[in-house]
Amino acid sequence: MSLNHEIINLITQECDAIVGFADLRCLPDEARLGYGCGILIALPFTREAMRENLRGLPQRYYDEHEPMNLQFRRLKELAVQFLRSRGYEATANTPASVIDERTLRSPLPQKTVATLAGVGWIGKCAMLVTHEYGCAVRLTVVLTNAPLDCGVPITQSLCPPECNVCTDICPGKAPLGGLWELSAKRESFFDAHACQTAARARGKAMLGVEQCLCGLCASSCPFTKRGLWY
Repeated sequence: MSLNHEIINLITQECDAIVGFADLRCLPDEARLGYGCGILIALPFTREAMRENLRGLPQRYYDEHEPMNLQFRRLKELAVQFLRSRGYEATANTPASVIDERTLRSPLPQKTVATLAGVGWIGKCAMLVTHEYGCAVRLTVVLTNAPLDCGVPITQSLCPPECNVCTDICPGKAPLGGLWELSAKRESFFDAHACQTAARARGKAMLGVEQCLCGLCASSCPFTKRGLWY
């Protein structure tokens, strides 16, 4: 059994997850901490959370975040321990979770790792879109120097150009209607600050929390509905 399959089995025995492997050497050394490979783990929200959120009932969607955080920590620990037991270096402490509040950017966007792994593409709403679950996923990354077989990167959007579901439903009008591709700057198709403002307002109004909580684009995405069999 290959190292890739051992890691996939290790993670999927714990829960339903998408696992991908990305060659990160195209990124700045400081963004990837000198590691050459990223292991991308994606966990899906439930069908019920997506359906209820779309109906204006976001409590389940909100409640699923913390158990997913705990699951991510567990899965990353398993992956790191496994790789180290095989003599490789690995870390779960990546720059992916560090967000510059001024630019709303990370040195190592998890979505970038996902596209490099061939796990999905960036939608008009600037969220990762997967064939399996649409946008109804959250992501985490493990970095390693292990010689893994990496996926084929996806370099342009697979969203239908005529689809404007996420553009129409966004309360902040953050999606600008354009399609992502590898060379595109985020500002050309998405307003991250408008998204943050609207998501914070929805979280406070509907649940009384001071957090960015919306997910309407993810809940309404046709790929999400198809993947979760609405």
